[in-house]
Amino acid sequence: MGEPDGFILEGIIQVSRLLIYDTSNFMDFPIGGQLTSIGNFLRFLCEEHPERTEKILLVGVTLHPEEIGRVKKRKLYGRQVAFLPVAAAERDLGNTTKSLRLQFLKGLLKCRKQLHITGKDCNYIHTPEAYGAVKLFCMHSRCVIFSHGSYFNMERGFRFFQKNVLVKKGFTAYLKWILKDADCILLLDKDSLRDYRPYNSKLVRVRNSVVCPEFPAEPEKSWEGRLLFVGRLSKDKRVEPIIRAVLEAEPDEAGKRLHLTIVGNGEEYRRLAGYEGERVHFVGAVAPGDVKRYMENADILVMNSVFEGVPMTILEALSYGLPVISTKVGGIGEALHFGQDSEETDGTAEGIRAAVRRIGEGYEIYSRNAYENSKAYDYRTVNRKVYRVLCRYWEG
Repeated sequence: MGEPDGFILEGIIQVSRLLIYDTSNFMDFPIGGQLTSIGNFLRFLCEEHPERTEKILLVGVTLHPEEIGRVKKRKLYGRQVAFLPVAAAERDLGNTTKSLRLQFLKGLLKCRKQLHITGKDCNYIHTPEAYGAVKLFCMHSRCVIFSHGSYFNMERGFRFFQKNVLVKKGFTAYLKWILKDADCILLLDKDSLRDYRPYNSKLVRVRNSVVCPEFPAEPEKSWEGRLLFVGRLSKDKRVEPIIRAVLEAEPDEAGKRLHLTIVGNGEEYRRLAGYEGERVHFVGAVAPGDVKRYMENADILVMNSVFEGVPMTILEALSYGLPVISTKVGGIGEALHFGQDSEETDGTAEGIRAAVRRIGEGYEIYSRNAYENSKAYDYRTVNRKVYRVLCRYWEG
């Protein structure tokens, strides 16, 4: 049997609102692929189904504590969309003192009246801690999960409660309950599909999406030795080997030296910032819309993660004609064509340098292949499928 592409419901569920939950402000915090993915879906809705945006409530976080619990309008792509922040996030991700997931859950519980969830609502959940609160408020409400990576990898990414065995076991049991109970699960990669099959049959594989730049022709890129990392600076991203690959590399035959720009923030920032110098530059967190400027001025994107789903950053890099160097984890191997638009690394500094050399020797071909590959992830094509699935529950 082939992989499931969807499922058929016996009837259409009449619902009124689409509530979208994420630990973001749906605009520029935090930098990362999950926010970009949600933003591309909202862009699609605002452009192709503007009349439906009046029935959306974005439920997220704010950087301004005084806004908590107050529904306001968020201007997105020419439309006004309702936004309810339920928790305050710390701007400096490198020095967070509290679990944002826990704060988000507490905020949802406090904002029960503002949410006013009913059985006619469709809850589109991008962060799993929201699921329990939604079911507590209204057991019969419909819930569609978007899984940005396998839930069974989440425990490894804990920053808080890492040594609390009871919390970790309890959270794992909670995730399994979500998987069994959800009305539908959208997922990105084969690993998640394999992991979830024992728990739920209503699985739909989709893709992450990108807004492909409108080039008059293919982007013209040439090899200058400029490497780029974009993402959260956490242990699982293994940024240090990327830095060492650059600092330990010898000049090429033309005398060019490698340079690395690091865009992002996180708990590893302070430790890694000690490498700042002529060839390694830390930018910090930037708004998602500003990331393109760094991609336009880079030659290769380097990812070195222990686990991932299908990183949005990789898809965006391809759309700018950037070849990619990455570990083959999660859905990365499904998104890239190693040897054509990218090269695989084993995670070591030596492996990264070897991959850089291979791409550098045929840079123009790698770049052209990267750009062509990105067209399969256009946000309009991808989100039409997501929208069709949601409309099985969101009918107004």
